Amino acid sequence: MTPLVRIDGLTKSFDGRRVLDDVGLEVRPGDIVSILGQSGGGKSTLLRCVNLLERPDAGIIELAGERIHPAAGDLARLRQRVGMVFQRFHLFPHLTAVENVVLAQMKAAGIGEDEAVATAVHLLRRVGLAHRALAFPGQMSGGEQQRVAIARALALKPAVLLFDEPTSALDPESTGEVLRVMRTLADDGMTMLIVTHEVPFAREVSDWVAFLDRGRIVEEGPPQKVLDDPREARTRAFLTSYGPAR
Repeated sequence: MTPLVRIDGLTKSFDGRRVLDDVGLEVRPGDIVSILGQSGGGKSTLLRCVNLLERPDAGIIELAGERIHPAAGDLARLRQRVGMVFQRFHLFPHLTAVENVVLAQMKAAGIGEDEAVATAVHLLRRVGLAHRALAFPGQMSGGEQQRVAIARALALKPAVLLFDEPTSALDPESTGEVLRVMRTLADDGMTMLIVTHEVPFAREVSDWVAFLDRGRIVEEGPPQKVLDDPREARTRAFLTSYGPAR
């Protein structure tokens, strides 16, 4: 199957320190791919390069066979095709849940207000938050805020969703809420690329797992193989350090 996202030879440095070193990765349509690794290993930088929040120094990134370019016009189109869900939600605190989802559509895609409101209500219902549509972020739990952020990303009808540590700021109950929404999206065929250090989370949701260490993908494959029977010593050391309870 032709990959929806293809990364080849991706390299990125900050202040002379190479954070990504010749990274290659493919994400097939409908798959959930999780990138595991310790903090500082380059996971979030890799994700941010995919939608050009960070500009790669070298390498190729393709979306549906089309190479991604940093030109201004391409960036606006790219941000609609590649949705991003951040660790800290990034909701506007002075706007209600429905207003946060509406604003994304009107500003990024030029959608009219009536259509944007109808879409926002539908998506909040989809993530289980129809009853919280008029709540402000400060009145919601972390899991509810993250689900609003997911609805906001879905509103632009992206081809792929990027998640940067979507559960690391959440308590176990909220993590379960977000996980259920992501599972529903997977069942509906949404393609997702997830950065996480939570091993059980990756095992449960992923079709494919890549272990990134010091800017390089050390090992990748189905979660049962990489997480339960890793072949590389570095992968085994990482999994041992986090333990089965994490």
